[in-house]
Amino acid sequence: LGKRIKDAGLLLMLDFHYSETWADPAKQWTPSDWLSMSNDQLYTKIYEYTKDCLEQMNAAGASPDFIQTGNEISYGMMWGAKGSSASRCYMGSEANWPRFTTLLKQAGKACREVCPQAQIIIHIERVAQPNVIVNFYNQMKNKGVDYDIIGLSYYPYFHGNLNALETALNTVENTFDKPIQIVETGYPSKYAIGGSTFDYTSTYPYSQEGQRKFTEDLITLLKNHPRVNVLSWWYPEAN
Repeated sequence: LGKRIKDAGLLLMLDFHYSETWADPAKQWTPSDWLSMSNDQLYTKIYEYTKDCLEQMNAAGASPDFIQTGNEISYGMMWGAKGSSASRCYMGSEANWPRFTTLLKQAGKACREVCPQAQIIIHIERVAQPNVIVNFYNQMKNKGVDYDIIGLSYYPYFHGNLNALETALNTVENTFDKPIQIVETGYPSKYAIGGSTFDYTSTYPYSQEGQRKFTEDLITLLKNHPRVNVLSWWYPEAN
């Protein structure tokens, strides 16, 4: 698939989850084969794993243009066994940021060595909490993490209306000198997403027209933010 994307002249994004299942802010569990490793061993392993994956993609003619070193890693990644909270990162606590950012540095090192043309994205999803966004990327800056692009998820049914996104983008643009990508967004055309916490149906009904109008208004908003250079729709076949 990656080679077909490249052959079509399109840009390819690779998203490392560094987990045995889909990783999101609540599911950043260390792969079971890595659970017995010390932190120093994990630093080596994430470098070697990332390097090997990228070398295989290069060999297959599918070199990525963008690489996300982790998926929605607002509170860190590779926390340990399922259910563990010992290695999570929290605003207001310095306890686990050095470990987390060392993992990111090692992953980024492999990206720079194997795919120097690719841009590295650091991806979180706290659009509803601009203060958390600022704290997170300040940690990246203060700990010397090498990356190119701030990546954000925005799902209105979790994060609020378009004004919430506007506030988050203004905050990021006023604080950090990085390009921004909305690496995940989506809006239903048929039914509510499980776990939804915000109802936007009075403005955008769950219909093809509601979905179309949401997308149109989102694009209009993003055009007012020239540092936002990519918008990616997640799981378009769902509904």
